[in-house]
Amino acid sequence: MTEVSKPIKTTKECKLITDKIFDQLKTVDRKLTENEFTTKYLKTSRSYLCNRRNKGRDVSNDVLLNLYGELEGIGSVWRTAAASESNQGLQSRWQHMAEFHLALANDVLRSLLERARA
Repeated sequence: MTEVSKPIKTTKECKLITDKIFDQLKTVDRKLTENEFTTKYLKTSRSYLCNRRNKGRDVSNDVLLNLYGELEGIGSVWRTAAASESNQGLQSRWQHMAEFHLALANDVLRSLLERARA
């Protein structure tokens, strides 16, 4: 899927969806770096986000699909783990992690749908 990405505003209040997701992930994984985020979650090179910001371009739909898939997959793993856990404390914590990642995946999906409608 090839696309021509649209220029973005480079002001602080107009953050990329990926920046918002990264900030949210940092709340549960304080050691997560932007380099790890771009390679693990976005499936791109470490310099991808920096390059996109410098060019004033949003991330591609392919990259958003990669992010969606990764978040959905992690959420599903947490949900499965929670369902098979007998310890109520762990089950609750893992269910919360599942809901957290699945909600982020839904945010990415909404962003993709908004792009498709534009």
